[in-house]
Amino acid sequence: MLAPVDGAIKPVTEVPDETFAAKILGDGFGVVPSSTTVLAPVSGKVTTVANAHHAVGITTAGGVEVLVHIGVDTVQLNGAPFTLKVEEGQTVKAGQPVIDVDFDAIKAAGKPTDVIVVFTNPALIKDLSITAAGAVAAGSPVGTLTTK
Repeated sequence: MLAPVDGAIKPVTEVPDETFAAKILGDGFGVVPSSTTVLAPVSGKVTTVANAHHAVGITTAGGVEVLVHIGVDTVQLNGAPFTLKVEEGQTVKAGQPVIDVDFDAIKAAGKPTDVIVVFTNPALIKDLSITAAGAVAAGSPVGTLTTK
């Protein structure tokens, strides 16, 4: 799996959203972004695009469901800071741009900007290992995922 943006990676347990931090939606990681284009962390089919354009779901060929969620409580921004680069049903390659983001607008609204990547069907996952630490570059490997 790849870093979705340039920035500082952190465990999902440290993102500023209780639902994600408690791993209620699944395990994963967060990145405090320093670039504005969010990339697909995995290859697969775009299965969900949130109405507010703040999140994209990608399902891998092996059936792993990956949620890329931009910011915290950003659904309230009604899509304003997001420019979609993909649509539902489209196949994407890991590292392909999926959303351009105006992170300054998110900050101005008083919202955290963390880009959160979670794997939402843990029953398929045998092992998730995040090996990157500190600064990451968009599109660079951040860890491995093994399915059952």
